Amino acid sequence: MERINISVIRLVAGRGMVILLPLIIIALMGAASATDLVMVNSVDGYTVKMTVLCDGLPVVGTNQIFFELRDSSGKEVADIADIGVNYEVAGFAPRKIMPVTRTSSGYSGVLNVSKAAIYDVFFVFEARGQQKRIVRFSFQTRDNAQTGQQNK
Repeated sequence: MERINISVIRLVAGRGMVILLPLIIIALMGAASATDLVMVNSVDGYTVKMTVLCDGLPVVGTNQIFFELRDSSGKEVADIADIGVNYEVAGFAPRKIMPVTRTSSGYSGVLNVSKAAIYDVFFVFEARGQQKRIVRFSFQTRDNAQTGQQNK
């Protein structure tokens, strides 16, 4: 009799895994579908990739932001004399300075969005021995009350 009970448990557990596995896959796909804002812009053979960790568009509040700087061959530019990031609501002064720190793959900072609007982010860099270059990124932000997303 115990043998039958074990077989029944195995059968039920096997069916449960058949049902549970697709649910786990769907849940993981939903988590992976949240997209960050990724923009790429170039100037004079340099490419800057900006990534804002968010779900589609940055929200009012704080947003983690990353920059990668590459040369024309696709290699990371390591010999930087100066770097800075400024941002503003498009067309409105004054610009705010965003402190950035060097990471293993680029630069990291925090974008503080005060209202839902179009923002301009200016990535300013100077490769050693060369002139300063400015790369501009423009994007829309949204009010987190509309999305239900919490400030990070």
